[in-house]
Amino acid sequence: MNHVSNLDVSNILEKVVSTKPLIYHMTNMVAMAEQAHLTLAMGASPVMSNEPRQVEDFVASANAILINTGTLSKETMNAFFIAAACAKKMDKPAVLDPVGYGATTLLCSLVGELLSTHAFSIIKGNSAEISLLAGEKAEIKGVDAVSSPKTAQAVRTVASKYDCIAAATGAIDFVSDGTKVYSLESGHEWLTKISGSGCWVGTLMAACASVVDPLPAAMAALSLMGAASEEAAKRSKGPGTFRINMFDVVYEITSNPRNFKFPEWKILEEE
Repeated sequence: MNHVSNLDVSNILEKVVSTKPLIYHMTNMVAMAEQAHLTLAMGASPVMSNEPRQVEDFVASANAILINTGTLSKETMNAFFIAAACAKKMDKPAVLDPVGYGATTLLCSLVGELLSTHAFSIIKGNSAEISLLAGEKAEIKGVDAVSSPKTAQAVRTVASKYDCIAAATGAIDFVSDGTKVYSLESGHEWLTKISGSGCWVGTLMAACASVVDPLPAAMAALSLMGAASEEAAKRSKGPGTFRINMFDVVYEITSNPRNFKFPEWKILEEE
């Protein structure tokens, strides 16, 4: 198993801070406010709207787009498809976070139709969501992953099938370009004790994708999440203070990333 040596996370984060990209979020009501705070903490700018009549203008002005399927309405779903079409037409980097995929028939149908647009440069989900997208067995409860035994294989399958970068979060994070699979062991268990932490990763990926190609963007975002959560946990008494400290630590890291040590990615051997 080889370590990845050419991923310069610090340089990517410095580019985000220096360019201050606008990240257009079409996201869920549970995590929306905190995703906006996190975007600002890492040096980017957020805009949030699920109103169909605003979508084209926001996609045009944004540097990257994030679609998160966590809470749905007819209006929101309509807006998703407008955004996907606009992002593809305008060649804007777009991240899809298929929150809850596998939980309901509606979510499965919606995500399948969104993916058929081929508008997304990154598909990011938890281990169960990505495994189910790959046709593997997995268990999901609500929007939370319960089990997914073949996540590494699943990210490669999803990336290859949809011609994009696929990322699966969990105790071990996996990222694939459809050929190689990369793994990262980092983070803290309290990430599973706060709602919306997976949605935060989508924000980080979209911000990074605005300044670099999708593969290093996905990997840099997960590196930042891992490093920040480990440092925030050291300063916290439990999930509540951990949540608040995450914003401070993300701000500190992105303000001066060369002062922090990021976890190392590994290249998995092909099965």
